[in-house]
Amino acid sequence: MRLRAVGLAAPAARRALILSFAALLSLGGSARAQVEATPPPPRNPVTSRLGPTSEERDRFELGVAVPDGYFDALGTFAYRRFIYESGQFEQSMQIELTGTKKDYLIEGSLSLYYFIRPLITFRQEWRVRPLLEIGPGAHLVVQAADIIGFTETSYRARSYLKTHAYGGVEFLVTPKFGILVRGRLSVPAHHPLDYAQAAILLR
Repeated sequence: MRLRAVGLAAPAARRALILSFAALLSLGGSARAQVEATPPPPRNPVTSRLGPTSEERDRFELGVAVPDGYFDALGTFAYRRFIYESGQFEQSMQIELTGTKKDYLIEGSLSLYYFIRPLITFRQEWRVRPLLEIGPGAHLVVQAADIIGFTETSYRARSYLKTHAYGGVEFLVTPKFGILVRGRLSVPAHHPLDYAQAAILLR
C-alpha cells in the first residue's frame, strides 16, 4: 500500500511543479511588461541665460570724439572683447587708441578699460540698445610739441587712472554693423563730462 501511494503521489507532484513553473513565467512576463511600459522619469530642464553670440563677443569701434580741454576733436579706434556675464552684469574689456593735433601740439593716447554693464538695461535681440556702463580706465598719454624758432620737438608722457561712466545709445543697422553715440563722465576731472563720441561698430 505504501508503494502504491508513492506511485500515485508522483504524477500529482509533477503537475504541481509544472503549474508552479508556469505561474513563475507568467509573473516574470507581467513584471517585464510593466517595466517596459513605464516611461523614463523626465529630466530636469536646463535653465540658462542666452549669452552673446560669436558676432557679439568682439567688435571694433572707429569714431570721432569731442573732448573737454584744449583740443577741438580727436580720432578714436578701439577693440572691445566680451569677458563674461556675472549675476546681473555683463563685463568686457576695451583697448582704445586716440590721436589729435592742434597748432604746434600733437597728442596720442593708449587706454585700457574694464566695463560693467547692467543686463537689465538692454537685450541682445534689440536693434536700439541703451548704453550704460561703468568701470576703471588706465591711460598713457604722449604729447609732442614743435618748439617755435627751432627745429626740435619736445616730448612729454604721463599715465593716470580714472573711473569712467558712459551713457548713450547703440543703433544696430545689421548684426555686424552699427552706430554708437555716447558721452563720458570721469572722476577725478576738472569737468566731469569730459568726452562725447560718435562711432561706427564693426563686428
